[in-house]
Amino acid sequence: MNVSITGGSGFIGKLLLAALSARGDRITQLSRRDDMQGGAARCIMGDLVSGGKALVEFVQGCDVVYHCAGEVKNTALMYALHVGGTRNLLQAVSEEIMRTGRAIHWVQLSSTGAYGPQAKGASLPTTVDESFTPAPVGEYEVTKTIADELVVALASIQPLFTYTIIRPSIVIGKDMSNQSFFQMASVVRKRLFFYIGVEGALSTYVHVDDVVRALLICSIDRRAVGETFILSNDCLLKEVIDQMARSQGVSIPRLRLPERGVRILIRLLSPFMRLPLTPERVDALTKRVGYSAARIKSTLGFDFGSSIPEAVPGLITARTEQVS
Repeated sequence: MNVSITGGSGFIGKLLLAALSARGDRITQLSRRDDMQGGAARCIMGDLVSGGKALVEFVQGCDVVYHCAGEVKNTALMYALHVGGTRNLLQAVSEEIMRTGRAIHWVQLSSTGAYGPQAKGASLPTTVDESFTPAPVGEYEVTKTIADELVVALASIQPLFTYTIIRPSIVIGKDMSNQSFFQMASVVRKRLFFYIGVEGALSTYVHVDDVVRALLICSIDRRAVGETFILSNDCLLKEVIDQMARSQGVSIPRLRLPERGVRILIRLLSPFMRLPLTPERVDALTKRVGYSAARIKSTLGFDFGSSIPEAVPGLITARTEQVS
């Protein structure tokens, strides 16, 4: 299979590229860097935002496009890359289809952020599934959702263009750029962790290996065509924290503080000092909105390699070895 991939140098993209190579696919990678030549993939120097001939060459002869490129830090660049870049790449794909008359399948790496902070502050756990109307909040989430809509729009007018959209929750792995998972493990190790609010807070992580496996399946399984799949391996936050403590040989945290009191304290002190806790972090530690992976399980027979608590010891060990 001829596969073209954007974002192949990223956290998820690197592992996907290796998996595609192991599967025996012929890979073309788009890169702005001139030091990406060689290896498992043929490299096309180009820029999604600039578009042009590089994108035409990038998609030439491809059967599947994996669109994994994304900007997670600089909000000023997000619209140009996620919306403009996706539009440019879709145009190149559309032209390739019209030129050759061959079908192309597009696998889009998106985010559960498309659904926004649904039912925030709910007194009971709420589960978001694909039937929920997107309601993104924040530049990253909004622009990624617009990109998804552009993909769906092309499929509605070009019958030879098909797609699958994968929306993972918080993706964890030893090379993750978002350090919140390992920062939390460090707080547990230092015996400084405490719970906030009532019991029942949820953890909405998914292991990067599961994301890569889902992406691979969606390029070859016809049942994935035209589908949007949520990918999240939810569990109770307490299960993750307990395993972090056991893995690092410290006592399991028991202290629990009232949410309202913590939020008031943050509001009073934050103008005068930098606090380790922010309102956003409190939101994460009191989350009662989860995600359902039922659709990808029932449609494709997908299952997770392990639960997140089961994965914690390996992640902590790998991270420790990496930084030591």
